[in-house]
Order: sequence, then C-alpha cells, then structure tokens
Amino acid sequence: MSATKWDVRVMAIAGAGLLGLAGVFLWRDLQVPMEMLLALGAVGAAALAFIGVPKERPLVGAIAVLACSLLGGAWYAATKSSMLLVGLAVTLAAALLSVWRSRQVEGEPDRLQSFLTWYGLTSAAIAASWAFYFHFLTMGFAEDDVGRRVVLTLGWLVTGVLMVLHGRKRGEGVIRDAGFAFIAISLGKALVYDTTHLSGTLRVAGLAVAGLLMLGGAWLSTRTSPRSA
Repeated sequence: MSATKWDVRVMAIAGAGLLGLAGVFLWRDLQVPMEMLLALGAVGAAALAFIGVPKERPLVGAIAVLACSLLGGAWYAATKSSMLLVGLAVTLAAALLSVWRSRQVEGEPDRLQSFLTWYGLTSAAIAASWAFYFHFLTMGFAEDDVGRRVVLTLGWLVTGVLMVLHGRKRGEGVIRDAGFAFIAISLGKALVYDTTHLSGTLRVAGLAVAGLLMLGGAWLSTRTSPRSA
C-alpha cells in the first residue's frame, strides 16, 4: 500500500471514529432525543457518499444510506415517532446525493455500487413517503377520508413505471429493477390492503387507474428502445 493511500485511510478512519464518538456524547450529554440519531447517521452517510470512500470502490456511503433507509423505516413502523420524520427526510436526501454522486464517476459504473445506490434510494423513498403519508394524512387532516388509501398505491405505481421506462431507455437494468420494486409493493398494497379496506366506486376506480397505468407502462415500454452499450 502506498504512503498516500495509507495516510488517507488512517485519517478517514480516525475522522469517522471521532464523529461517531461526538454523536455518542451528543446524545448522552446534551440529552438529544434518540430518534435524532437517524438524522445524524444519514448526514454521515451522505458525507461518505459524497467524498467516495474508499476511492477505489466507494461502497461505504451507499451501504450506509441503505442501512439508514431500512433501519429508519423499521424504526418508524415500530414506534410511529414523529421525530423520525426528520431522519427519514435526511436519509432520502442522502440517497439522492448518493445516486447523483455515483453518476459523476467516469467510466463503466460499478454494478454493485449501482445496485446499492438505487436500492438505497428506493428504500428511502418508500420509507419516507409511507411515514409522511401516515403522519400527515392517516393521523392528520385526511384521517376520515378513506380516499387517502389510494394515494400511496398510485404514487408508488407511477414512480415505478417511470423508473422502469427510464431504466430501459438508458439500458440500465438496475434502475429498471428498482422500478419494479416500486411496482411490486404498489400492486401488493392494492391487492392485499386496498381491496379489503376500500369499497364501492373508490375501490373500482383505484384498481382501474392502477390497471391503466400498468397497461400504459407496457405500451410505452414497447416504444422505448434500450440504449445500446
């Protein structure tokens, strides 16, 4: 290992350790709510993704973003703490930064890094959108409006179809696959939840719109030529 690489690695590890220690004392000494640790972790993940650690194959930031997305979503599902919304929003921003940063690298994109960054973005978007939906609609101003139940279904489905089309156009399978993850969770919600918690016109309209979106996506896919490698 060259002297430069060794110096960079030592300073990076020491810096990350000191930041972690600062986070521990921030929570313990200043009585910062534990939920804010998610936001701090997301900021750290965004920093790692931006600077690209390690330089040879910068996967640490992408892994950290994906971990924050999964842990943050599970944490909110278990506690429904409104303070976690800040962390989930920061995590989504970190995921977007991670994807943007990965696109700035010249040459052929690393397959594993692309997988981690795009699925980190997918996880962050699903977790954040569900948490904000639950807090502001289910528990907020639309609590008595059953029509809110199709918001996530159609939102996720539109996002998934657009990502599939974008992935096909760019010839990038990982983007297309991430789009199908959105589609899968949307269709699962439509079939398992919406069909049993909606009724009448709203249930029919929700399923019909979802079906039309899928048919429209299929039609557009036939007209989208994948970019040649």
